[in-house]
Amino acid sequence: MSTILVVEDHELTRKTLNRRLSKAGHSVLEAVNGNSGIEMLESNPVDLVLMDFMMKNMNGMQTFERMREVKPEIPCAMITAYAHSGLIKQFIAEGGADFMVKPIGEDFEKRVDAILTKTSS
Repeated sequence: MSTILVVEDHELTRKTLNRRLSKAGHSVLEAVNGNSGIEMLESNPVDLVLMDFMMKNMNGMQTFERMREVKPEIPCAMITAYAHSGLIKQFIAEGGADFMVKPIGEDFEKRVDAILTKTSS
């Protein structure tokens, strides 16, 4: 079982991701913003971070950059409704594991498992 940290400021989306990941057999930690996500990453064993891009105070890219400083070995995937090619290219170029566009599709769990499989080998 993997531990996945979900960093999402929208409660309904956060709970939906938690439910889907839990149903797939993962342990889920929740953070409501980038700062709390970084704190949780520092103090908990985490196998994967899934985060929103549009968050107050610190957006997903800023959060990702800080998380890379703290634990660069932990894969991070961005989930957002505000996808544009520049953001996707920047995120992947800086080491992002995957970029998913909301609403999350039926392949969500497969994509999560693919990231976890890739990083565990």
